[in-house]
Amino acid sequence: MRASAWLLGALVTLGCSSEAIPQGDGTSTPAPGPAPATTSTASAVEGDFAPVQAYPAGPYGHGVGAVIENVEFYGWRDPVAVDYDSSQLEPIKLGDYYDPNGTQTEIIVLNAAAVWCTVCQAEMRDMHNNGTYQAFLARKAQVFGTLFQDAGGNPAQPQDLTIWASASTRQIPFPLVLDPALKMGIYFASDATPLNLVIDARTMRILDVMMGYDSTPGTGLWGIVDGVLKSRGL
Repeated sequence: MRASAWLLGALVTLGCSSEAIPQGDGTSTPAPGPAPATTSTASAVEGDFAPVQAYPAGPYGHGVGAVIENVEFYGWRDPVAVDYDSSQLEPIKLGDYYDPNGTQTEIIVLNAAAVWCTVCQAEMRDMHNNGTYQAFLARKAQVFGTLFQDAGGNPAQPQDLTIWASASTRQIPFPLVLDPALKMGIYFASDATPLNLVIDARTMRILDVMMGYDSTPGTGLWGIVDGVLKSRGL
């Protein structure tokens, strides 16, 4: 599926911008700025809290082999638990799934989609019908979805997240966030959608960039993820 003209311009102009998140009363709340980078491997937290593992320090990049930036969005950690309620969005960072020891997560599949994109729809439908997310989650692969446009090619809004996630053909169960400012734009290698990044959760390095959706066994997206997990004994 080819992206709209809006996407082509936004890839450059909006890729690194922040956006205001519309609220239910029509007002908006500015998104917080990026957290300052740190070079420490861990930061101790006072009291009964466990130590917080610091995100890998920059420089950050957007090609294969680069460490991906700790981008922040608004969305759902568990869409099913909140019943796809657009008033229940919360800040979520990609670094929330950083797992340097591979305790829970070895691979992150970062997806960027649009409501109008028929290939994106087919990808989500296949995942729903085949139980793909549940099967790979059991092998420590976490899907992280972003939605950047609505059905008309306009920046996605909270209600679009509900439409996208709750459709009977999708029923998305994995973390899903809004990206109306197209923060994911700098990772697009072409103007095709969807975008899928395969990321090493231990290092946050990009292992593969796939434009469009390829379901071919062995060589398609999930074949690539399967190969990485098998190489790690999973």
